[in-house]
Amino acid sequence: MRRTLDVDNLGAAEIEPAFALSQALHRSQTLDNWRTFASPLVDQKRLAQCGLVGVRNEAGYLCGLFVHRVEADLAHGQAFIVDVIAALDIVGPQYVIREMMEAAQAKAQQLGCGITRVRVTRDQTALALCLRRNGFKVEGQLLSIPMVA
Repeated sequence: MRRTLDVDNLGAAEIEPAFALSQALHRSQTLDNWRTFASPLVDQKRLAQCGLVGVRNEAGYLCGLFVHRVEADLAHGQAFIVDVIAALDIVGPQYVIREMMEAAQAKAQQLGCGITRVRVTRDQTALALCLRRNGFKVEGQLLSIPMVA
């Protein structure tokens, strides 16, 4: 079944409606934190180096959300980095994920990136499986340590 989903950069008026999707993944997040994070990413031009992208279902409701940015990459020139915020859909999140990744790949190509990398957290196993089924490969590990105030 092929669905018709709309993928586009979000505007400032869509920050608050997108909060529910973001909070589904980051439960402790507040609306103020979300606004602070999302505000610099919205209303970007089509070929901006970073942005907040939303996926809308056939009824016009947000069902997917991701952040992207371009980084310098020694092996590939430029890397298109995707942080998947959320992909929620009653019919099937795999459709939303596939549409998001097709849009990400198109944007990466427009920006001249040599590789697309998607950051998947440890608890997003279903997302990781869906991405692998769509051709993404595990490239390495991302290790982190919080900064102590």
